Amino acid sequence: MDLRDRLADVRRRPHLYGLTTFGEVAAFVTGVDAATEWRFLEGFREWLASRSDLGANLAWQVLVIRIAYPGESNDFWVAASHGESGEAVTVLFDELNSFLRDRETRNAE
Repeated sequence: MDLRDRLADVRRRPHLYGLTTFGEVAAFVTGVDAATEWRFLEGFREWLASRSDLGANLAWQVLVIRIAYPGESNDFWVAASHGESGEAVTVLFDELNSFLRDRETRNAE
C-alpha cells in the first residue's frame, strides 16, 4: 500500500488507526512525513499559505485549522474533540490530496 492509499484508508477509517481528533490525525501525518525524511509534506505549509492568504509563518496545522474554522484561536486543534474537529480533519485530507495532486502534476511537466 503506497502513502496515498494509506492516507485514503486513514480518512475512511480513522478509528482503526486509533485517531479520534484533528491533533491525532495531524500527528499521524507528521509521522508519515518523518518516515519519508521530511519529503512528504515538503512545500505543504507554503502551498496552504498561498492558497488561503494566511500567514506564511504559521505551521501547516494552524493553517488547516484557520481554513476549517476561520473564527477560532490557533490553539483550538490541540484540545479539540472528535466532534469539534471533524471539519478540520476533512479539510486536512482535502487540502493534502489537492497538494499531492498539484505536486505530481508539476513534477510530471
